Amino acid sequence: MRKKTTPRDLRVAEYFQLLELLSRRQLPVVCCAPEDIHRILALRSASLLEALTEPTEQLRAGERRIARAVVTAITSEGRNALARGSRAGPSFTRAPSAHRA
Repeated sequence: MRKKTTPRDLRVAEYFQLLELLSRRQLPVVCCAPEDIHRILALRSASLLEALTEPTEQLRAGERRIARAVVTAITSEGRNALARGSRAGPSFTRAPSAHRA
C-alpha cells in the first residue's frame, strides 16, 4: 500500500525539484520569481545551496519582499541530498510542475 501524499510531502518535492533543476544549470543562476526566492531561502537555510539575495524591500502595503536571489553553488550537503533522492527512485514524491529559476 502506498503512503498518502501530504501537503508537506508536496512542498518537500517542490524544494527538491528546484534544487535538482539548479544542479543542472550553469551557476550562478539569477532568480526573480517570489515563490522560487522563498524556496531558495529555505534551501540556503538548510545548507543545501549558497545564494546571495538583495536587501529586503518594504512595500507600501507593509509587505516585505526580496527582488532577486543569485544561486552561486550547490553545497556538498545539497549534492548528497540529490544523490539520496535519486536513489529513492519512484517512491520520492515529485512536484507536478517544473519551476523556472
